[in-house]
Amino acid sequence: MSDSDQYPGAAHSFIDAYANTNYLRPLKGKDMERFYVNRGFHSELKSLMGELEAGARTSPPNNTKFLFVGHTGCGKSTELFRLANLIETGAGRTAFLRKSFIPIQYSVSEVVGLYNIEFVDIALSIILGIYKEMERLGYVVDDSPARRVYDWLYQTRPAATDDEVPLTNSGMDFELGLGSLIRLIDVRLKSEGEVREGIRTRIRKYVPELINLINQVIYEVSAVTGKNILLIIDDLDKIQPLDTALDIFREHVKSLASFDCFAIYTAPISLLYDAASKHIGQFLEVHYMPMFKVQSKESIPDPADAPDVTTLREIIYRRVHPSLFDEGVVEAAIHMTGGILRELIRVIRGCSVYCEEYGVSQITHNVLQFQKNKLKSEYYRMLEHDDYKWLRRVKQTKSRADVNMRHLESLCVLYYPNGKGWFDVHPVVTELLQEWETEYQNSELISEDTPHVEEVG
Repeated sequence: MSDSDQYPGAAHSFIDAYANTNYLRPLKGKDMERFYVNRGFHSELKSLMGELEAGARTSPPNNTKFLFVGHTGCGKSTELFRLANLIETGAGRTAFLRKSFIPIQYSVSEVVGLYNIEFVDIALSIILGIYKEMERLGYVVDDSPARRVYDWLYQTRPAATDDEVPLTNSGMDFELGLGSLIRLIDVRLKSEGEVREGIRTRIRKYVPELINLINQVIYEVSAVTGKNILLIIDDLDKIQPLDTALDIFREHVKSLASFDCFAIYTAPISLLYDAASKHIGQFLEVHYMPMFKVQSKESIPDPADAPDVTTLREIIYRRVHPSLFDEGVVEAAIHMTGGILRELIRVIRGCSVYCEEYGVSQITHNVLQFQKNKLKSEYYRMLEHDDYKWLRRVKQTKSRADVNMRHLESLCVLYYPNGKGWFDVHPVVTELLQEWETEYQNSELISEDTPHVEEVG
């Protein structure tokens, strides 16, 4: 089989390569068909599907809630879209899942944004996510549950006190249809300033009541579709600041587990190592999506035929044809980015732009070096002397005990699973560390003790 036959969707020009390497969005739709590569061990899909099937076969269904955790950029969103796609088009083993589930998948960033999000925002986003999916699929559902939510939010609550912002004029919107109701809730949920804070202030007092109203929506939709709802709420791991994201799980995990449906929530990787979150496993089943392992514990790059290197190379070749690469460049890019899928695709995209701009016919090692220097500069700007002392210790011990969670979230430190696994410094950051050690050798800056490990929060 020729390369052209093996990679029919791959780009043969750098303009097309740029289009095929959009690292800012997960694969879905036709791109899923063109570019998706089975991750094998590095996908949690089989495990998730097995637990979903087991949960749906019980009577009544056990409505399991899952926590989906992994490094930023490791491909969680694409795998979740893949899961939803397998359920919607199920054949063979997944035929039961198709008959049993209706996946409701959305990014919290598209509904309420990513900054200073609270549990109440997420709870309200569930209502919007469910009804918008019903609209997309063409189901006709009773508007009573949506109207109850709307009335509860904006009309039937006790009158606003001096400290509360009136949210609506009494008597308005009673004649609105379901679609208009949902769009009004959507607009007001996305409101800024006093309006949004006024909504939050009122809802915080009545969270159990809100959960009950959401469950009524779930019951109605399940009855109409004859299926279990599977909520897939993505990008919760991207909420900023980090403590805000962690607090949603620390303080509201019981509420997240109270919705009468199956659910998958993404979460920051540092949640797994957060001492304040030990109780989470009592309410949510944790699934960790592993990093691609591209080097040994001794930081020796894995060979070109190693399983994870092979998978990552296939992911690139399906997007950008092998003929556009000089020999060994893709493997060098894989090792340079430490197994971070999104970073690897971003680097290849940058190389494609460079080649198009300067009329270079192939992505060479020199072109890759240019992108490496750009990546190096990004990490250099975020690191201070204390950071290097942390990282030096991690490089020596590979131990969790020496990891600062900020470095795990920023990808300066990566976790590679193999047995209990080990931690290592990102390959590009390792070069910066070596340069720092050379520059400050024998100085007080490098000889001071490493600070004590801080927990997030």
